[in-house]
Amino acid sequence: MAQIQLNEQIAFLRRQKGLTQEALAQQLGVTNQTVSKWESGQCCPDIQLLPVLADLFGISVDELMGHTPSGSLDSLCLGLKSYFTNLPEGQSFEDAYRLAAQLHEIVMTDGYKKRLPWSEKNYAEENMTRWGLSACSEAPGNTLRSGNVLLFTRNDAYQSPKAAELRAIQAALKMLSDRKALKVFFALQDLTVRDPDLYVTADGIAAKAKLDIDETEEILSDLPVTVLEDGVTEKYRIEGSAAWLADVIRLVRL
Repeated sequence: MAQIQLNEQIAFLRRQKGLTQEALAQQLGVTNQTVSKWESGQCCPDIQLLPVLADLFGISVDELMGHTPSGSLDSLCLGLKSYFTNLPEGQSFEDAYRLAAQLHEIVMTDGYKKRLPWSEKNYAEENMTRWGLSACSEAPGNTLRSGNVLLFTRNDAYQSPKAAELRAIQAALKMLSDRKALKVFFALQDLTVRDPDLYVTADGIAAKAKLDIDETEEILSDLPVTVLEDGVTEKYRIEGSAAWLADVIRLVRL
């Protein structure tokens, strides 16, 4: 069995929960100094507190103690399936994103063997503006984080693009290589990204992009947008199949 020091487990799980030492102490009915001593390894929690700690962190006492059975990846995957099945509707994405952020950190730290300053934080909640680029390329594949984007690729699953795909990529890059087209595209993204039901007029997009209305409407005719007819007015948003594009194209760095 693999075992992690109990003090490290408590510190790690507390930070994952977003709790301060003071907040954890209050929930357990102990002093701040007691929690500090636990995490520094000066002493351990009373055995009667272990189930309370485990329940608070949503794990078993064995997991709190750092015990992981051999071949636990399958068990972990099954546990994740059960966890997400029982989540309230609408919460799956936030939790999945947090897991993805944690997985990126695991690769970047070689399975926590290399200690980095953020290795015990809730990595998904780190300020997005701090992440200019965090990338790791290894023989099995690549992982990258930039802003709010998390990416994993597998090298053994790579496939060369066919001729039709190359033509489609060329056409997309040609369209998006125009600065004004990019301004319209990102203006539309800025206006609608936080509301999945919002459509905006060409006037609103033009004002945001600081372009005239005729140019904006011409550019919109070539962009991957969904059009909603509201009486005599047309409103726009980026179509669902391209909703990821604004984030991903910002990863392109030569």
